[in-house]
Amino acid sequence: MSPGLWRGLVDEVGRFVRANLSSTIASGLEYVLVTGLVVAGVHYLVAATFGAVTGAVTDFALKRHWAFPRAVAGHIGHQSLRYLAVAGLSLVLNLALSYALVDGLPFPKIPGVIGASLVIGFAWNYPLHRYFVFRPVHPQAGAQRGET
Repeated sequence: MSPGLWRGLVDEVGRFVRANLSSTIASGLEYVLVTGLVVAGVHYLVAATFGAVTGAVTDFALKRHWAFPRAVAGHIGHQSLRYLAVAGLSLVLNLALSYALVDGLPFPKIPGVIGASLVIGFAWNYPLHRYFVFRPVHPQAGAQRGET
């Protein structure tokens, strides 16, 4: 394997690990917040909403500034809208695959939901975050579009 190809592989593995750590940190924060709010007497749906928003904002920020850093970052508004679209479709895919595993196949509920989440995270979220939401912006193209 050539040194350039090896370096590219090492860089991609690093991005993959940072992206998944970002998701783990965001999910952990979400779960702690939801649990704390429910224990404090907040309705579980309100707690889930606050948790989901907090988790999404945390994941977006970590991925934008740490997991997928760029010499010239894309416009935050464009990335935010792309992130929201990917997250919305991710939710639909997670629910569909969870349903297929739990109700269609004899998977227990918790392993079925976690398995669906892992499959969608690796097969859908990571590639789309890597190549669509936080796609590389070339300095000249970004400057022409006013992206900073």
